[in-house]
Amino acid sequence: MFNYTSPSHMAMDRLLSVLDVGVVHFTICDIRDGWGARFDACKTATLHYCVDGMGSLIVHNALPIPLDRNTFVLLPPDLPYRIESGAQKQVRIEHRARICGSATNESVPMLTVGDGQQGIITSCGEIRVGLTGGPDLFTSLGEPFVVRFDTKNGLHDQFVMLMAESARPSMGSRVLTEALLKQCLVLSLRRRMEDGASPLPWLTGVTDPRLSRALHAIIEQPAVEYTVDNLARIAGMSRSAFAAAFRRAFGQSPMNLVKLLRLRRASDLLVTTSLPVTEVAKRVGFSSRSNFSLSFSEVYGVDPSGFRRKHTVAPT
Repeated sequence: MFNYTSPSHMAMDRLLSVLDVGVVHFTICDIRDGWGARFDACKTATLHYCVDGMGSLIVHNALPIPLDRNTFVLLPPDLPYRIESGAQKQVRIEHRARICGSATNESVPMLTVGDGQQGIITSCGEIRVGLTGGPDLFTSLGEPFVVRFDTKNGLHDQFVMLMAESARPSMGSRVLTEALLKQCLVLSLRRRMEDGASPLPWLTGVTDPRLSRALHAIIEQPAVEYTVDNLARIAGMSRSAFAAAFRRAFGQSPMNLVKLLRLRRASDLLVTTSLPVTEVAKRVGFSSRSNFSLSFSEVYGVDPSGFRRKHTVAPT
């Protein structure tokens, strides 16, 4: 059972709060009775939530994953799959390369397969979860991640809001869509942690008291002059064991995560304050403006001043 008062819990909370959720091709799939849709593999994990109806999700020749209302599934990258309605008769399959359909600006597309009576309606999306410039934390997902919510505790309300944004897009629809999906991911991860299941290496890493102490320190105080040696001491591990365990869990070295968290904090300061770039660099732990600007440009594709101009609304 996950201890919600433990350092691991605090580290998990902080990690989830700073992660970015990138969404590509978020789609409502309406697969009519007696029909199915086959999708090619993509490079990111895919999310599937059954909003209504019944059916199954099938990966290669594995046993079908039953889908009914409030079933949430994350599929690993690089797996072709198909979604079928729950019809008793033979299912006709349409091939679609990606999860995408017709859409207007800022709307979430609708994909309809077949005709006739309702079969299964799912909300689907290709997602990327991680810090800008860092690895996708879901590429290490080794098997389908399935959570079955009951009616009372499901994600139905969140996905209804997502569908409403699809039907009536307006200013900020994309931002709201991503925020709602992040909420759904957090609730699903919480359910799996409560069940004692950790299908992702970074979930296992966060629940390791040793790694969680180091992770918590990095997230809370990224500007500290960390080294692998002093982070290993915080974890209570040898340098080599800590570095290896950290990379297995989080897909990157401790110092790379320190850098990305510093840059993430810097991006917030650039947008929300008028601090000079040199002061921003100092506050997030960079020894010089030049080193900061070079690192920032490598990760965000623009220098700090350009980033500030791009993301700051000019006063009217």
